[in-house]
Amino acid sequence: MLVRRLLARLLDWLLVLVVAWPLVHEPVLVVLCAAVYDFLLLRLNTLGKALTGLRVVGPASGLSLRRALTRTLITTALPGTGVVLVLTGLGWREPALMAGLGWQQPWVVIGEHVAMGSAGWLGSLLLVGGFALLSLSVVEALDLRGTRTWHDRKAGTAVVRLKVAAR
Repeated sequence: MLVRRLLARLLDWLLVLVVAWPLVHEPVLVVLCAAVYDFLLLRLNTLGKALTGLRVVGPASGLSLRRALTRTLITTALPGTGVVLVLTGLGWREPALMAGLGWQQPWVVIGEHVAMGSAGWLGSLLLVGGFALLSLSVVEALDLRGTRTWHDRKAGTAVVRLKVAAR
């Protein structure tokens, strides 16, 4: 079940990257697109979960907005933020959309000025923070008990395997 869940998550992220990246070229906006995709399709089924035969279910009362938002923040926004921080810490920047709007992200400006100095502590801090968030996401995803990981227990959801219809 864990491999199916991870494969479904990977397929969903790849779909969002393929669709969103050519449009925005901005890691923060790609993470936002992934969170919106996950949140909107949580009650139905994401493409990754459909392809791997999985479905998120809530209690008998259904998935409330609060439960869906909690699950999306933990499963999508947390690792996405970690990736953005790692990329920024490594010095990778392509703020095409924001620069096109005439707005420069403060951390890019600060990071460029700090990186010119001898310390470069901001890049290191972003890198460590990003790896910490990614590590937390991995530990959280591997905390599988039956059909529920930590984020499922926190949001009151479970991921179940769909039964194949007999012909």
